[in-house]
Amino acid sequence: MIIFDKDGTLGDCTQALHTWCKRMSQRIAEECKNHNLESHQIMSILSIFHSTVGWDAVNESILPSAIVSSGTWQGILDATVGVLNGHIANAQQKVEYWHDTMGDIHANDEPLVSDLAGLMRTLKQQCEGILIAICTSDDRRATNACIKNWGLEDLIDFSICGDEVSESKPSVQPILSLCKEAQVSPQDCIVLGDTSADTLMGLNAGVGLTVGVLTGSGTAEYLLDNGADAIVPNIAYLPKMLGCSKVRMRSNSDLTTTTIGSSVSNESD
Repeated sequence: MIIFDKDGTLGDCTQALHTWCKRMSQRIAEECKNHNLESHQIMSILSIFHSTVGWDAVNESILPSAIVSSGTWQGILDATVGVLNGHIANAQQKVEYWHDTMGDIHANDEPLVSDLAGLMRTLKQQCEGILIAICTSDDRRATNACIKNWGLEDLIDFSICGDEVSESKPSVQPILSLCKEAQVSPQDCIVLGDTSADTLMGLNAGVGLTVGVLTGSGTAEYLLDNGADAIVPNIAYLPKMLGCSKVRMRSNSDLTTTTIGSSVSNESD
């Protein structure tokens, strides 16, 4: 079974997450002003909030493997509330309200390859009997919307979302739940993701192969240092990887760690 992360792997969530960070920052600043906090206090609170969720406000970018890109929404909201407790009244209710009134920020996410449905069909044709799954920290509503918008409804065999597990990535719970439903072992799975939450989940679960992709917030070096066996520029390289005799499953003693699609490789034969 091939298990894909969603945001940053299948689809481009960059603008959605930027929107969330900017709007939440604005709501926090406005609420702090309503509580008559001084400007330097507001700046300090915003700085802690940005550091907590992984938002670089100066360069308007998401930091590698930030909680805002790899965590569940509940975890992100809890972290935000933790920053605001003691500064504003009813922080939890207000943060949840601000989040809920943003709407579905992922609804317009674009796929990260030009023909995502075609890629999935190619994988199913290339690997007879292969199952395709999605493992995401996003919630079910947004995930179903993306699957529909990307034309994957008949191509995804299984999926599990952050609001359906008690422990999210890098816990092994999401993978083990998928494997139980699909009746496959983790050793017979390939995990692809753009954050350390994805690659560490694969490592912790003992899957056959963990692949880092460079279409999200993670760098090749960072992902390799955090559980990835191989790196690809994007998921369009997966058919080539599966057809490459040098890439083997973890159950083989001569597992190869390599970067596909570039001149960088580190192979142990």
